[in-house]
Formats: sequence, C-alpha cells, structure tokens
Amino acid sequence: MLLWLIALVVMLVLWGLVWQRNPRMAFGILLGLPLAWIVSRLTAPYFTGQKPFPVWLPPTPFATVAVTLFVFGAVVWIRGTRAERKSRRD
Repeated sequence: MLLWLIALVVMLVLWGLVWQRNPRMAFGILLGLPLAWIVSRLTAPYFTGQKPFPVWLPPTPFATVAVTLFVFGAVVWIRGTRAERKSRRD
C-alpha cells in the first residue's frame, strides 16, 4: 500500500510539472488516463482467459485509427472549404 501511495504522489508531481510546461498535454493526460482505465477494465476478462476471445477485439486498433483519420480528414475538409469561401469574399 505504501509503495502504491508513493507512486501516486510521484505521478501527481510529474503531472503538475507537465501542467506548468504544457497545459494542453496535461489536459490530454487528464482525459486519457480515465479512458484507458475504462478500456482496460472492459477488455481485461478477455486477456486473462475468463471469457472467450471475441472476433472484434484484434482489429479494434485498426478500426480506431481509420475512424480517427476519417474524422480528422472531414474536419480539415470543412475548415478548408470555409477558408476558401472567406478568401474569395476578400
């Protein structure tokens, strides 16, 4: 228990230093850690052998990357169209 508490304090100090230097990165850490914890809780029974391994789990990282790239591409396309319209007005 003591080792866990020391590790928690060290991680909190490191996060505080990151917050001072780069608040965007610290905010990403703040959102990413709980999300990673939830995903690990949902997938842990499959990796420990308590439940049979589903078919959808191995390609999930590839699908996540593909969807993320699609969303980023759509956002850039929409912003580019707006910027093009604005430049034509000027």
